[in-house]
Amino acid sequence: MTVGKVVQMYNLYRISTIAERQYGVVLLQNGDYLPQIAIAEGWVKLRKESRGKATSDSDSEKWFDKLDQLEAKAKTNSKGLWAAQGGSIENSYDLPDPKTFAEQYNGKSLDAIVERVLTGDRMILRLFLAPSKHVQVIVTVAGIRAPKGAFNAEGRVRPAEPLVEESHKFVETRLLQRNVKAEIVGLTPQNQLICVVRHPNGSIADFLLKAGLAQCTDFHSTLLGADMKNLRQAEKYAKDNKLGLYKGHVEAKTSGGNGVEATVSRIVRPDTITIRAKSGSEKTVQLSSIRGPKPKDAKQGPFEQEAKEFLRKKLIGKHVNVTIDGIKPASEGYEEREVATIIASNKNVGLALVEAGYASVIRHRKDDNGT
Repeated sequence: MTVGKVVQMYNLYRISTIAERQYGVVLLQNGDYLPQIAIAEGWVKLRKESRGKATSDSDSEKWFDKLDQLEAKAKTNSKGLWAAQGGSIENSYDLPDPKTFAEQYNGKSLDAIVERVLTGDRMILRLFLAPSKHVQVIVTVAGIRAPKGAFNAEGRVRPAEPLVEESHKFVETRLLQRNVKAEIVGLTPQNQLICVVRHPNGSIADFLLKAGLAQCTDFHSTLLGADMKNLRQAEKYAKDNKLGLYKGHVEAKTSGGNGVEATVSRIVRPDTITIRAKSGSEKTVQLSSIRGPKPKDAKQGPFEQEAKEFLRKKLIGKHVNVTIDGIKPASEGYEEREVATIIASNKNVGLALVEAGYASVIRHRKDDNGT
């Protein structure tokens, strides 16, 4: 009714407290007035003290007389707040147990309204759990990372990242106070819901990425599965067209000339393969900078065999280029192992796994040497 629309504001009175606040009437493009509509539907109550604060003239008196009449009619017709029963909505602003909530609604699509856009990838949603039961929560948009605003607290200073305002406005103009579908896929370390947010035209993450106003976040790969591939394609579109964050972007060239040629003989795990050199000797290497689905993880485990099959079809018996990046020390019951970048058909195999949603990216320390 009002969001994104041009309206006219008529001031009736103002109150100066900590900050001056103006009170008035809003004229909509269709000729209707607020708060007339809200009072007539019983959505709000008339503040009786307002009449004494307004300018004492005939127009103001007529206005308040009209509001009194509309409220009296709403009461007579038992509309909205004046209904004897029903009509009330239980609205919660807190999730006592986010983990249980996320597990209960995991993979389900809930109707929702975007109450507020915080950043390009974070917003407050009103989730409709039932017609008369709603909950308002902060959610993170799955699969993307939008530019962050400036931060200054406890001596820690972080300047605003490029295009933070553009990213925020892009989402706000399309979703604020709009009906959307929210599919819950997981939780952040801060216990905020991670959701795929869709409006009738599609996922907002896709549109942000295509506009170059966000980047893919690999931490959500295992939550999104094969859907992560669509986000990668959207991000690639922005890179190819040098949009937004990728203005001036130069695609890194993939070269197979620095490694050694080998043949893949076995898929050990989704992130570990056995290769055979031309001499016939074999060794097992782990793909650099990625981690496959954890077998014992309830959410990731079911994808382990799918990921191995994904690699088997692409690699078994195929010639690949192998560049050893370092050595991973023995840990967690696994022996010391070389880590390597594997290129097959001019494509980084680790990247292909991540794009398909079968692996997550390991963020290395600066002194980690990529191992």
